Amino acid sequence: MLAELADGLYLQMSTYQIYALFFLMGSLVVSSISDIKKTAAQKEFFHFWVAFTVLMFVVEIYPMLAGGGTSAAFWSKWVLIVVFSLLSWRKTGFVFRLAKMDVAAVAAVSSLFGVYTLVVFYVLLKIVSVVEGPILSSGDRYPFLPVVLTTTTVVLLANLYFI
Repeated sequence: MLAELADGLYLQMSTYQIYALFFLMGSLVVSSISDIKKTAAQKEFFHFWVAFTVLMFVVEIYPMLAGGGTSAAFWSKWVLIVVFSLLSWRKTGFVFRLAKMDVAAVAAVSSLFGVYTLVVFYVLLKIVSVVEGPILSSGDRYPFLPVVLTTTTVVLLANLYFI
């Protein structure tokens, strides 16, 4: 049973996804530092993460449409990303109460994961948020991007363990 769970959580990523993840991780590192230092570089990152997410959607759907259809796993993943994003946004605040830039960063990272890893990623985001929240927050300000970076790193390290 543990082997089946490991297979379900394992990131089966193509070469372009691995390179994209490293590039995305670089943007998360820079934006996390910016977020902690309270600088205003976040707007530029927002546009990058939205474009990245849309590009990953197109890269995944194109071969399926060219081949004659899409899979249930594909739609499950992208519906989960949209639902989790909406439920995490500050105005709905059901899962988190995040600024749109933070939601875009989480969606961008999520776009590289499979369905099971995506669910685990959001659970870990919540756990890491509870742990890092008191450390990172000052007054009414809570830089969430370091939580995204930490959680992404944990998911990647866990997947390296399962290889």
